Amino acid sequence: MFMERLTAGVHGAEPSACQFSPIGSKYKFPSFLCWEIAGHLTMKLFLKDSAARSNQRSPEAFVEFPVAECQQPIHHRFERQAILYADAPAVRLLSGDITYAELNAAANQAARMLLTKVGADSRPIALMLNQSYESVLWPLAILKAGLCYAPLDQRLPEHVLHAMVENLGPGALIAGTRYQDASRNIAANRFPVIDDYASRDGFLSENLDRPVTADSVAYVFYTSGSTGMAKGVADCHRNILHNILRYTNTLKFSRGDVLSLVQNPSFSGTVSSHFGALLNGAAIAPFDLQGEGLEALSQWLRRARITVFHGVPSIFRQLSDAVGRFPHIRLIRLEGDSVSAPDLRYFRTNFQDHCVLVNGLGATECGLVRQFFIDKNSNLDSTEAVPVGYPVQDMVVRIVDDYGRVLPSRSIGEIVVESRFLATGYWRNPVGTAERFEALDADLRRYRTGDLGRMGEDGCLTHLGRVDRCIRIAGEFVDTVAIERLLLDIPGISQGVVRDFVDHLGERRLCAYVVADAEAGVTVNRLREALCERIARHIVPTAFVFLDALPLTKDLKVDYQSLPQPGQQRPSLPNDYVAPQTVLEQRVARIWSEVLEIDPVGVTDSFFDLGGDSLRAARIVSRVVKQFQLQIPLKFLFQSPTIAAMAAVIAENPLNQPGAKQLESILDELESVSNEEAQRRLNEVTSTFAKK
Repeated sequence: MFMERLTAGVHGAEPSACQFSPIGSKYKFPSFLCWEIAGHLTMKLFLKDSAARSNQRSPEAFVEFPVAECQQPIHHRFERQAILYADAPAVRLLSGDITYAELNAAANQAARMLLTKVGADSRPIALMLNQSYESVLWPLAILKAGLCYAPLDQRLPEHVLHAMVENLGPGALIAGTRYQDASRNIAANRFPVIDDYASRDGFLSENLDRPVTADSVAYVFYTSGSTGMAKGVADCHRNILHNILRYTNTLKFSRGDVLSLVQNPSFSGTVSSHFGALLNGAAIAPFDLQGEGLEALSQWLRRARITVFHGVPSIFRQLSDAVGRFPHIRLIRLEGDSVSAPDLRYFRTNFQDHCVLVNGLGATECGLVRQFFIDKNSNLDSTEAVPVGYPVQDMVVRIVDDYGRVLPSRSIGEIVVESRFLATGYWRNPVGTAERFEALDADLRRYRTGDLGRMGEDGCLTHLGRVDRCIRIAGEFVDTVAIERLLLDIPGISQGVVRDFVDHLGERRLCAYVVADAEAGVTVNRLREALCERIARHIVPTAFVFLDALPLTKDLKVDYQSLPQPGQQRPSLPNDYVAPQTVLEQRVARIWSEVLEIDPVGVTDSFFDLGGDSLRAARIVSRVVKQFQLQIPLKFLFQSPTIAAMAAVIAENPLNQPGAKQLESILDELESVSNEEAQRRLNEVTSTFAKK
């Protein structure tokens, strides 16, 4: 077994005598700071991150979230905040703040309007929204109506969404304006589709009195849906509130904070920010990353005066702020992917001295289970993985072998979580629930995460990836085995495997290694198109390597470690290589080549066929904007994804550039001088037109 190879020689050992005790502590840390050895309290955990924990700033108004508050519906806690902080901002929009009183009234009206559409039907309400005020309002309104909500990821292929809806059995689907057509197609007249802007005029704004308890299901979040095998994680009000408690009491959420809401609403990690703000008198600030693009994120963080930024590392790496270094941000939460040494260097360089970075570990099935605090003075070994740290209240983490036996410190094994506050299970999937969740007694259960980890002697956990080779790309799990199966379904492919690699920019990407029949004429374009028909574009491999044969280990299994890193050669494409003809095309081609790590790049090559994705699109557009003083939206690259098309738009851009003919004349003149002189003159030209 896989785990047996990792833990060879320890199967005969007794389970570790060191277990976490639920004993409280006199210090202002959660109740996990003691070891229990053979039933006797002998020592306190030594926290490597204790200085960073104590140095974190928080608003003076911080109030601890008590356990007793978990024994109620989520919206009841919110309604009390709406009384306490009626005039305080609940939702931060650049167009103006929405107060707690206003949000509560709007949610009450929306709940009543919804009930007129679905009646007393208790089925879940599906959501297909971009990140906006509506994505904050509707989950709250649905809970007030006594129902549960289920966000859907509109980026997934249509057949995957159909499968999710079939499993969910919703009573209605609330859709944003841009998703109306797709939503009606998915609904197929089986349930109503409600416009997220639907009028609520005429409905009462007082609080509702619906039959909801702490045990009622509050939401269903679908995970691992990237390959069409989605599982809906259902959870109740009590467990969600306890997860908010864990975040609140460690990160000190309180009035005066403004929490970011950046990732897609279908990402379960947004819940902790959404309700972490609204249940503590803080403000939540939604940002439509898909619509606005990464290049607009940094400016938005300043303008919205965000104090707590939450995102995955791949988004965090895109932040840049030459002025002020994000003066308002006191805390950065990174979860959903591995934090690396370059991330820590970026953190130390680009944020204020008082800012604290928190690397966390959690899952939709269990919520937050570990945290590691880092400040500017933290001294971590750059050759080691950044730890996910120490326990949070009422969440016990153990490292076990294939047989569920607890392993000694420093052994590698599967991470399991034991708690009374695990998710209730997988929606309409008792078999899947039984595979991952195990009852230990009347209240206590165990969840097998499928993640590998190693526990230090001081109880500090390091996350080491997935047991089953599921990996995280941009914060989302991707099942590489499922993608391999899809590759083998493509005619002409005899063998295919997928693994991750880290590119020169520190981003984790997917590469497909294929063995193709010589006469099949398989190209990268054909492979990419075939996969895009089956899975979401953002998890299609960005690199493809053609091999004569896959490397094998001595036991004739695929040797993943021997697979070569993707090279910088232009891949096999259906179109011939066309070299850049003008200085403008050459400059744009140089940007593409540097970002995509491909040389040469033809002016008619498709950005996507070259392995481009949304992050690299943002980088290319950002560099073009800086070099040519343009205002090009991210969507442009997806509409005209070639160097020739981009160069044409740059030449014709009316905002900060001369007309196309004048620009061509200037560029022709630059061809006759040295590179240094050309760069100097071009800088003068772009600076001149930028002032007009």
